[in-house]
Amino acid sequence: MVKKTINLNVNGKQYELEVEPDIKLVDLIREKIGLTGTKIGCNNGECGACTILLEGEPVASCMMPAFKAHGKNIITVEGLGTAQNLHPLQKAFLAYGAVQCGFCTPGMLMSAKALLDKNLTPTEQDIRQSISGNLCRCTGYKKIVDAILAAAAELRGEHEVKWPVTTGEDVVGSSVTRVDGIPKVTGESKFANDYYFPNMAYAQALRSAHPHALIKNIDIEKAQALAGVLGVYTSKDIPGPNIVGIMPHIKDTPVLAGDKVRHYGDAVALVVAESAEIAEEALRMINVDYEPLPGVFSVEDAIKEDAPKVHEGGNMLLHRKMYRGDIEKGFSEAAVIVEDNFKTRMNEHAYIEPEAGVALYEGGILKVYTITQGAHYHRGEIAVNLKLPVSKVRVIQTTTGGGFGGKIDVSLQVLVALAAFKTGRPVKMAYSREESMITSTKRHPYYMHYKIGARSDGKLTAVQAEIYGDTGAYGSHGPGVLTRTAASIVGPYEVDNLKVDAYCVYTNNPVAGAMRAFGSPQASIAYEALMDELAQKLGISAVEIRRINGYKKGSVIPTGQVLTDGVGFMETFERVVEKSGFNR
Repeated sequence: MVKKTINLNVNGKQYELEVEPDIKLVDLIREKIGLTGTKIGCNNGECGACTILLEGEPVASCMMPAFKAHGKNIITVEGLGTAQNLHPLQKAFLAYGAVQCGFCTPGMLMSAKALLDKNLTPTEQDIRQSISGNLCRCTGYKKIVDAILAAAAELRGEHEVKWPVTTGEDVVGSSVTRVDGIPKVTGESKFANDYYFPNMAYAQALRSAHPHALIKNIDIEKAQALAGVLGVYTSKDIPGPNIVGIMPHIKDTPVLAGDKVRHYGDAVALVVAESAEIAEEALRMINVDYEPLPGVFSVEDAIKEDAPKVHEGGNMLLHRKMYRGDIEKGFSEAAVIVEDNFKTRMNEHAYIEPEAGVALYEGGILKVYTITQGAHYHRGEIAVNLKLPVSKVRVIQTTTGGGFGGKIDVSLQVLVALAAFKTGRPVKMAYSREESMITSTKRHPYYMHYKIGARSDGKLTAVQAEIYGDTGAYGSHGPGVLTRTAASIVGPYEVDNLKVDAYCVYTNNPVAGAMRAFGSPQASIAYEALMDELAQKLGISAVEIRRINGYKKGSVIPTGQVLTDGVGFMETFERVVEKSGFNR
């Protein structure tokens, strides 16, 4: 492919570059110029993480061919301000807490600058419109809007944003300066995909196109013969057991599927090549002979006696019981009993940063720079599967762009480590948005039957629940999630008699794992709805029934623990009632 010469002015500096004619502007900025503050979140023009200013206008650089920027002026987050001379927008984002994981921050700042360069008296609606193309999953948009309003005020000369934030003697309740804040607003923070090393190679995984199938054969000959391919690896090339799992007693997830795939997206082969483009081409040359198997895609089907088995041991991974008191006596004392069925859906974490990692094997030490919420766990799984002493493996947590529980599980860490271990080269692996969506863990879908009884005065007498959690093809955090649900079966409300049966079930669906609140949100949908129904049938207010049953000091929770300190539910509840004005 004949290269083209492109001239650019980036942050006031002139560049003349020889580039491929189809290179995207975001890749030119990051890889050719080395300004990695501009992020790649979706590569589809949807998330806004790649926003730069082109002749003063905000542009999704992941959607623009680089040659269209020829001869033009570009500003990236690195050109906004420095650690020694922060722009008012950068100061305000720090002072108002508008920065959390920081992955969306550079693009958000660029959109905000484009607005303030034209309008120094924006309304809140103006600001929300200007950043409507920038997604944030951590901070929430109110603090971002407040920060932009404050920056506008400083730029108008009305008052200066107070930065750094002063901290009182009592840290609790005081604003504090983020230790990682300045690098995040200047584009200096290094996320996993921002690392580049000399002589670096690139890895990509071939994913199963079947939700359930036997693997009869994997033909990698053509892929291995492709110029620029350094290696093609299957399960046979993994020195260790080829199995991982976040729960110490449940190792059920293959690094590379060997004999069977259990959900759409299982990794079956790994290609390492001189470029990501060559690796992608090689993937298309791998021929996998599958024998499709019938699958199960709901817990109702999975628990049938004749259901296809996702794993040899059967589809029931866990039955967690939480029994306390006398459930029959509790219901006999109830003046009103309500019951119903509930179903919740699977949820994607949708962190803006896709999974990524870079591995280096030098001097007998394997280093893996990666996004992670569990560096020690990932280190152990890499060591076991590569048959290395743990002391020879280092996992360096890079700045991590959102997690919410979804970056605890092993994703690509063992794969990229294998690639470096086998080739002796630094190797990068970065998921596309589509690959992240297919392979990342989700919030468990739940199927629930609840039955709750209460006396005529509103006091709960009994709670009975049967809950099925769809953990997908592999266990992940499923047993912990279902155990947490059983232990918080009726949330912040006290009841003496309860009977809970919680089941964690395998299906051929995407894997479900840890997600914010870890098994509690699903149950809250059921018990809060039934609390309202109880109140209605008893003729008391929805607020009053919660006052009667809410946890207080001395309350006993389902596990039998007595709450002695830090019981803030009623205080919080009353403040919500006061603020909302809702007392019926």
